[in-house]
Amino acid sequence: MRAVRSLAAEAGIRQFLDIGTGITTASNTHEVAQSVAPDSRVVYVDNDPIVVAHARALLVGGFEGATTYLQADLRDPGRILAEAAQALDFTRPVAVLLLAILQHIHDADDPYQVVATLMGAVPAGSYLVISHPARDIVADQMAQMAELLNQLMAEKVTFRDHAEVARFVEGLEIVHPGLVQAQHWRPDAEGGATSPAVLWAGVARKR
Repeated sequence: MRAVRSLAAEAGIRQFLDIGTGITTASNTHEVAQSVAPDSRVVYVDNDPIVVAHARALLVGGFEGATTYLQADLRDPGRILAEAAQALDFTRPVAVLLLAILQHIHDADDPYQVVATLMGAVPAGSYLVISHPARDIVADQMAQMAELLNQLMAEKVTFRDHAEVARFVEGLEIVHPGLVQAQHWRPDAEGGATSPAVLWAGVARKR
């Protein structure tokens, strides 16, 4: 919410590509963006057909803007870009949102190339918004969580440390306050910074 509001209000972004969003709830990307700029266009992407079916029934864009939901997998960024181009203008800046999704891309699938492909398709002035479970915050507990999730879930997870997450924004201009724990990224109030989050989060601009 804070990143979308900041990009819409301060950076003038009017196009958002939100990948791996799941079923949207209150204060989701299109609601926040269109509350600031009603002409904002949002494309949601998820690989779960049930999520997509529910979302298409629930999501309605503002009168001036537009909201679209695509079924596609982050491991196929070319398809995502091709389908999103039907709703977004890739000659104008786009905010690419990858929030708590990259942990599902194993190193063998080259998540860094996936992100590079996405950001290579958007023009200068675009942004990458990222959050990622942190392997190096409360490391013992996070290691146990990763082990448990990988036992229970068919889709395995890879938690990464600060340096590994920072590689996703290499070549981009990281905006203040940098790549930080999620609760410290421009908290709405002093109290907001006290809520713990084991996520590295940041926003970076393509120059």
